[in-house]
Amino acid sequence: MTHPDTAASIPSSASYTVADAAHRDGASVRPDRLTVSAAIALLTISALHTVAFALHPWWGAWMAGPFRTTQLPLDAAVQFWGLPGGFVVPGVLLALLLLRAGRRGDTAPLYVSLILGTWALLCIWMVGPSGFLLLLIPATLLLIASLRSRRGTERRG
Repeated sequence: MTHPDTAASIPSSASYTVADAAHRDGASVRPDRLTVSAAIALLTISALHTVAFALHPWWGAWMAGPFRTTQLPLDAAVQFWGLPGGFVVPGVLLALLLLRAGRRGDTAPLYVSLILGTWALLCIWMVGPSGFLLLLIPATLLLIASLRSRRGTERRG
């Protein structure tokens, strides 16, 4: 019984990394600890943000739906953009993607750390010291991981 060549079975348009190829070959992949740590930090920040802002009186009114047709009171609008309309859901999604990449031994592209760090610094500049300071932790970890990855690629290439 002959087995098809595994390389021939992968479509030529498929984009995959060396880490993905190592997974297919059964080799163990060394996780990128900085990327995994950044993901865990971002998940923690999202959870802390939710805990800090979750207790307020507007949940019932939001769920009842009257604000679809009337103007939100200022307090309700601020709380809305702090929680359900805020960064928590995209933050968790980004963290889960980073966690997956880090566990596969990959790093995030440099622009992820630069945009996250720039956004945090801009928000700190606008509102002063706040929870945005915490976002500098995953941004810095991702920046270091990305720069290390680039340096390692240049040495090999």
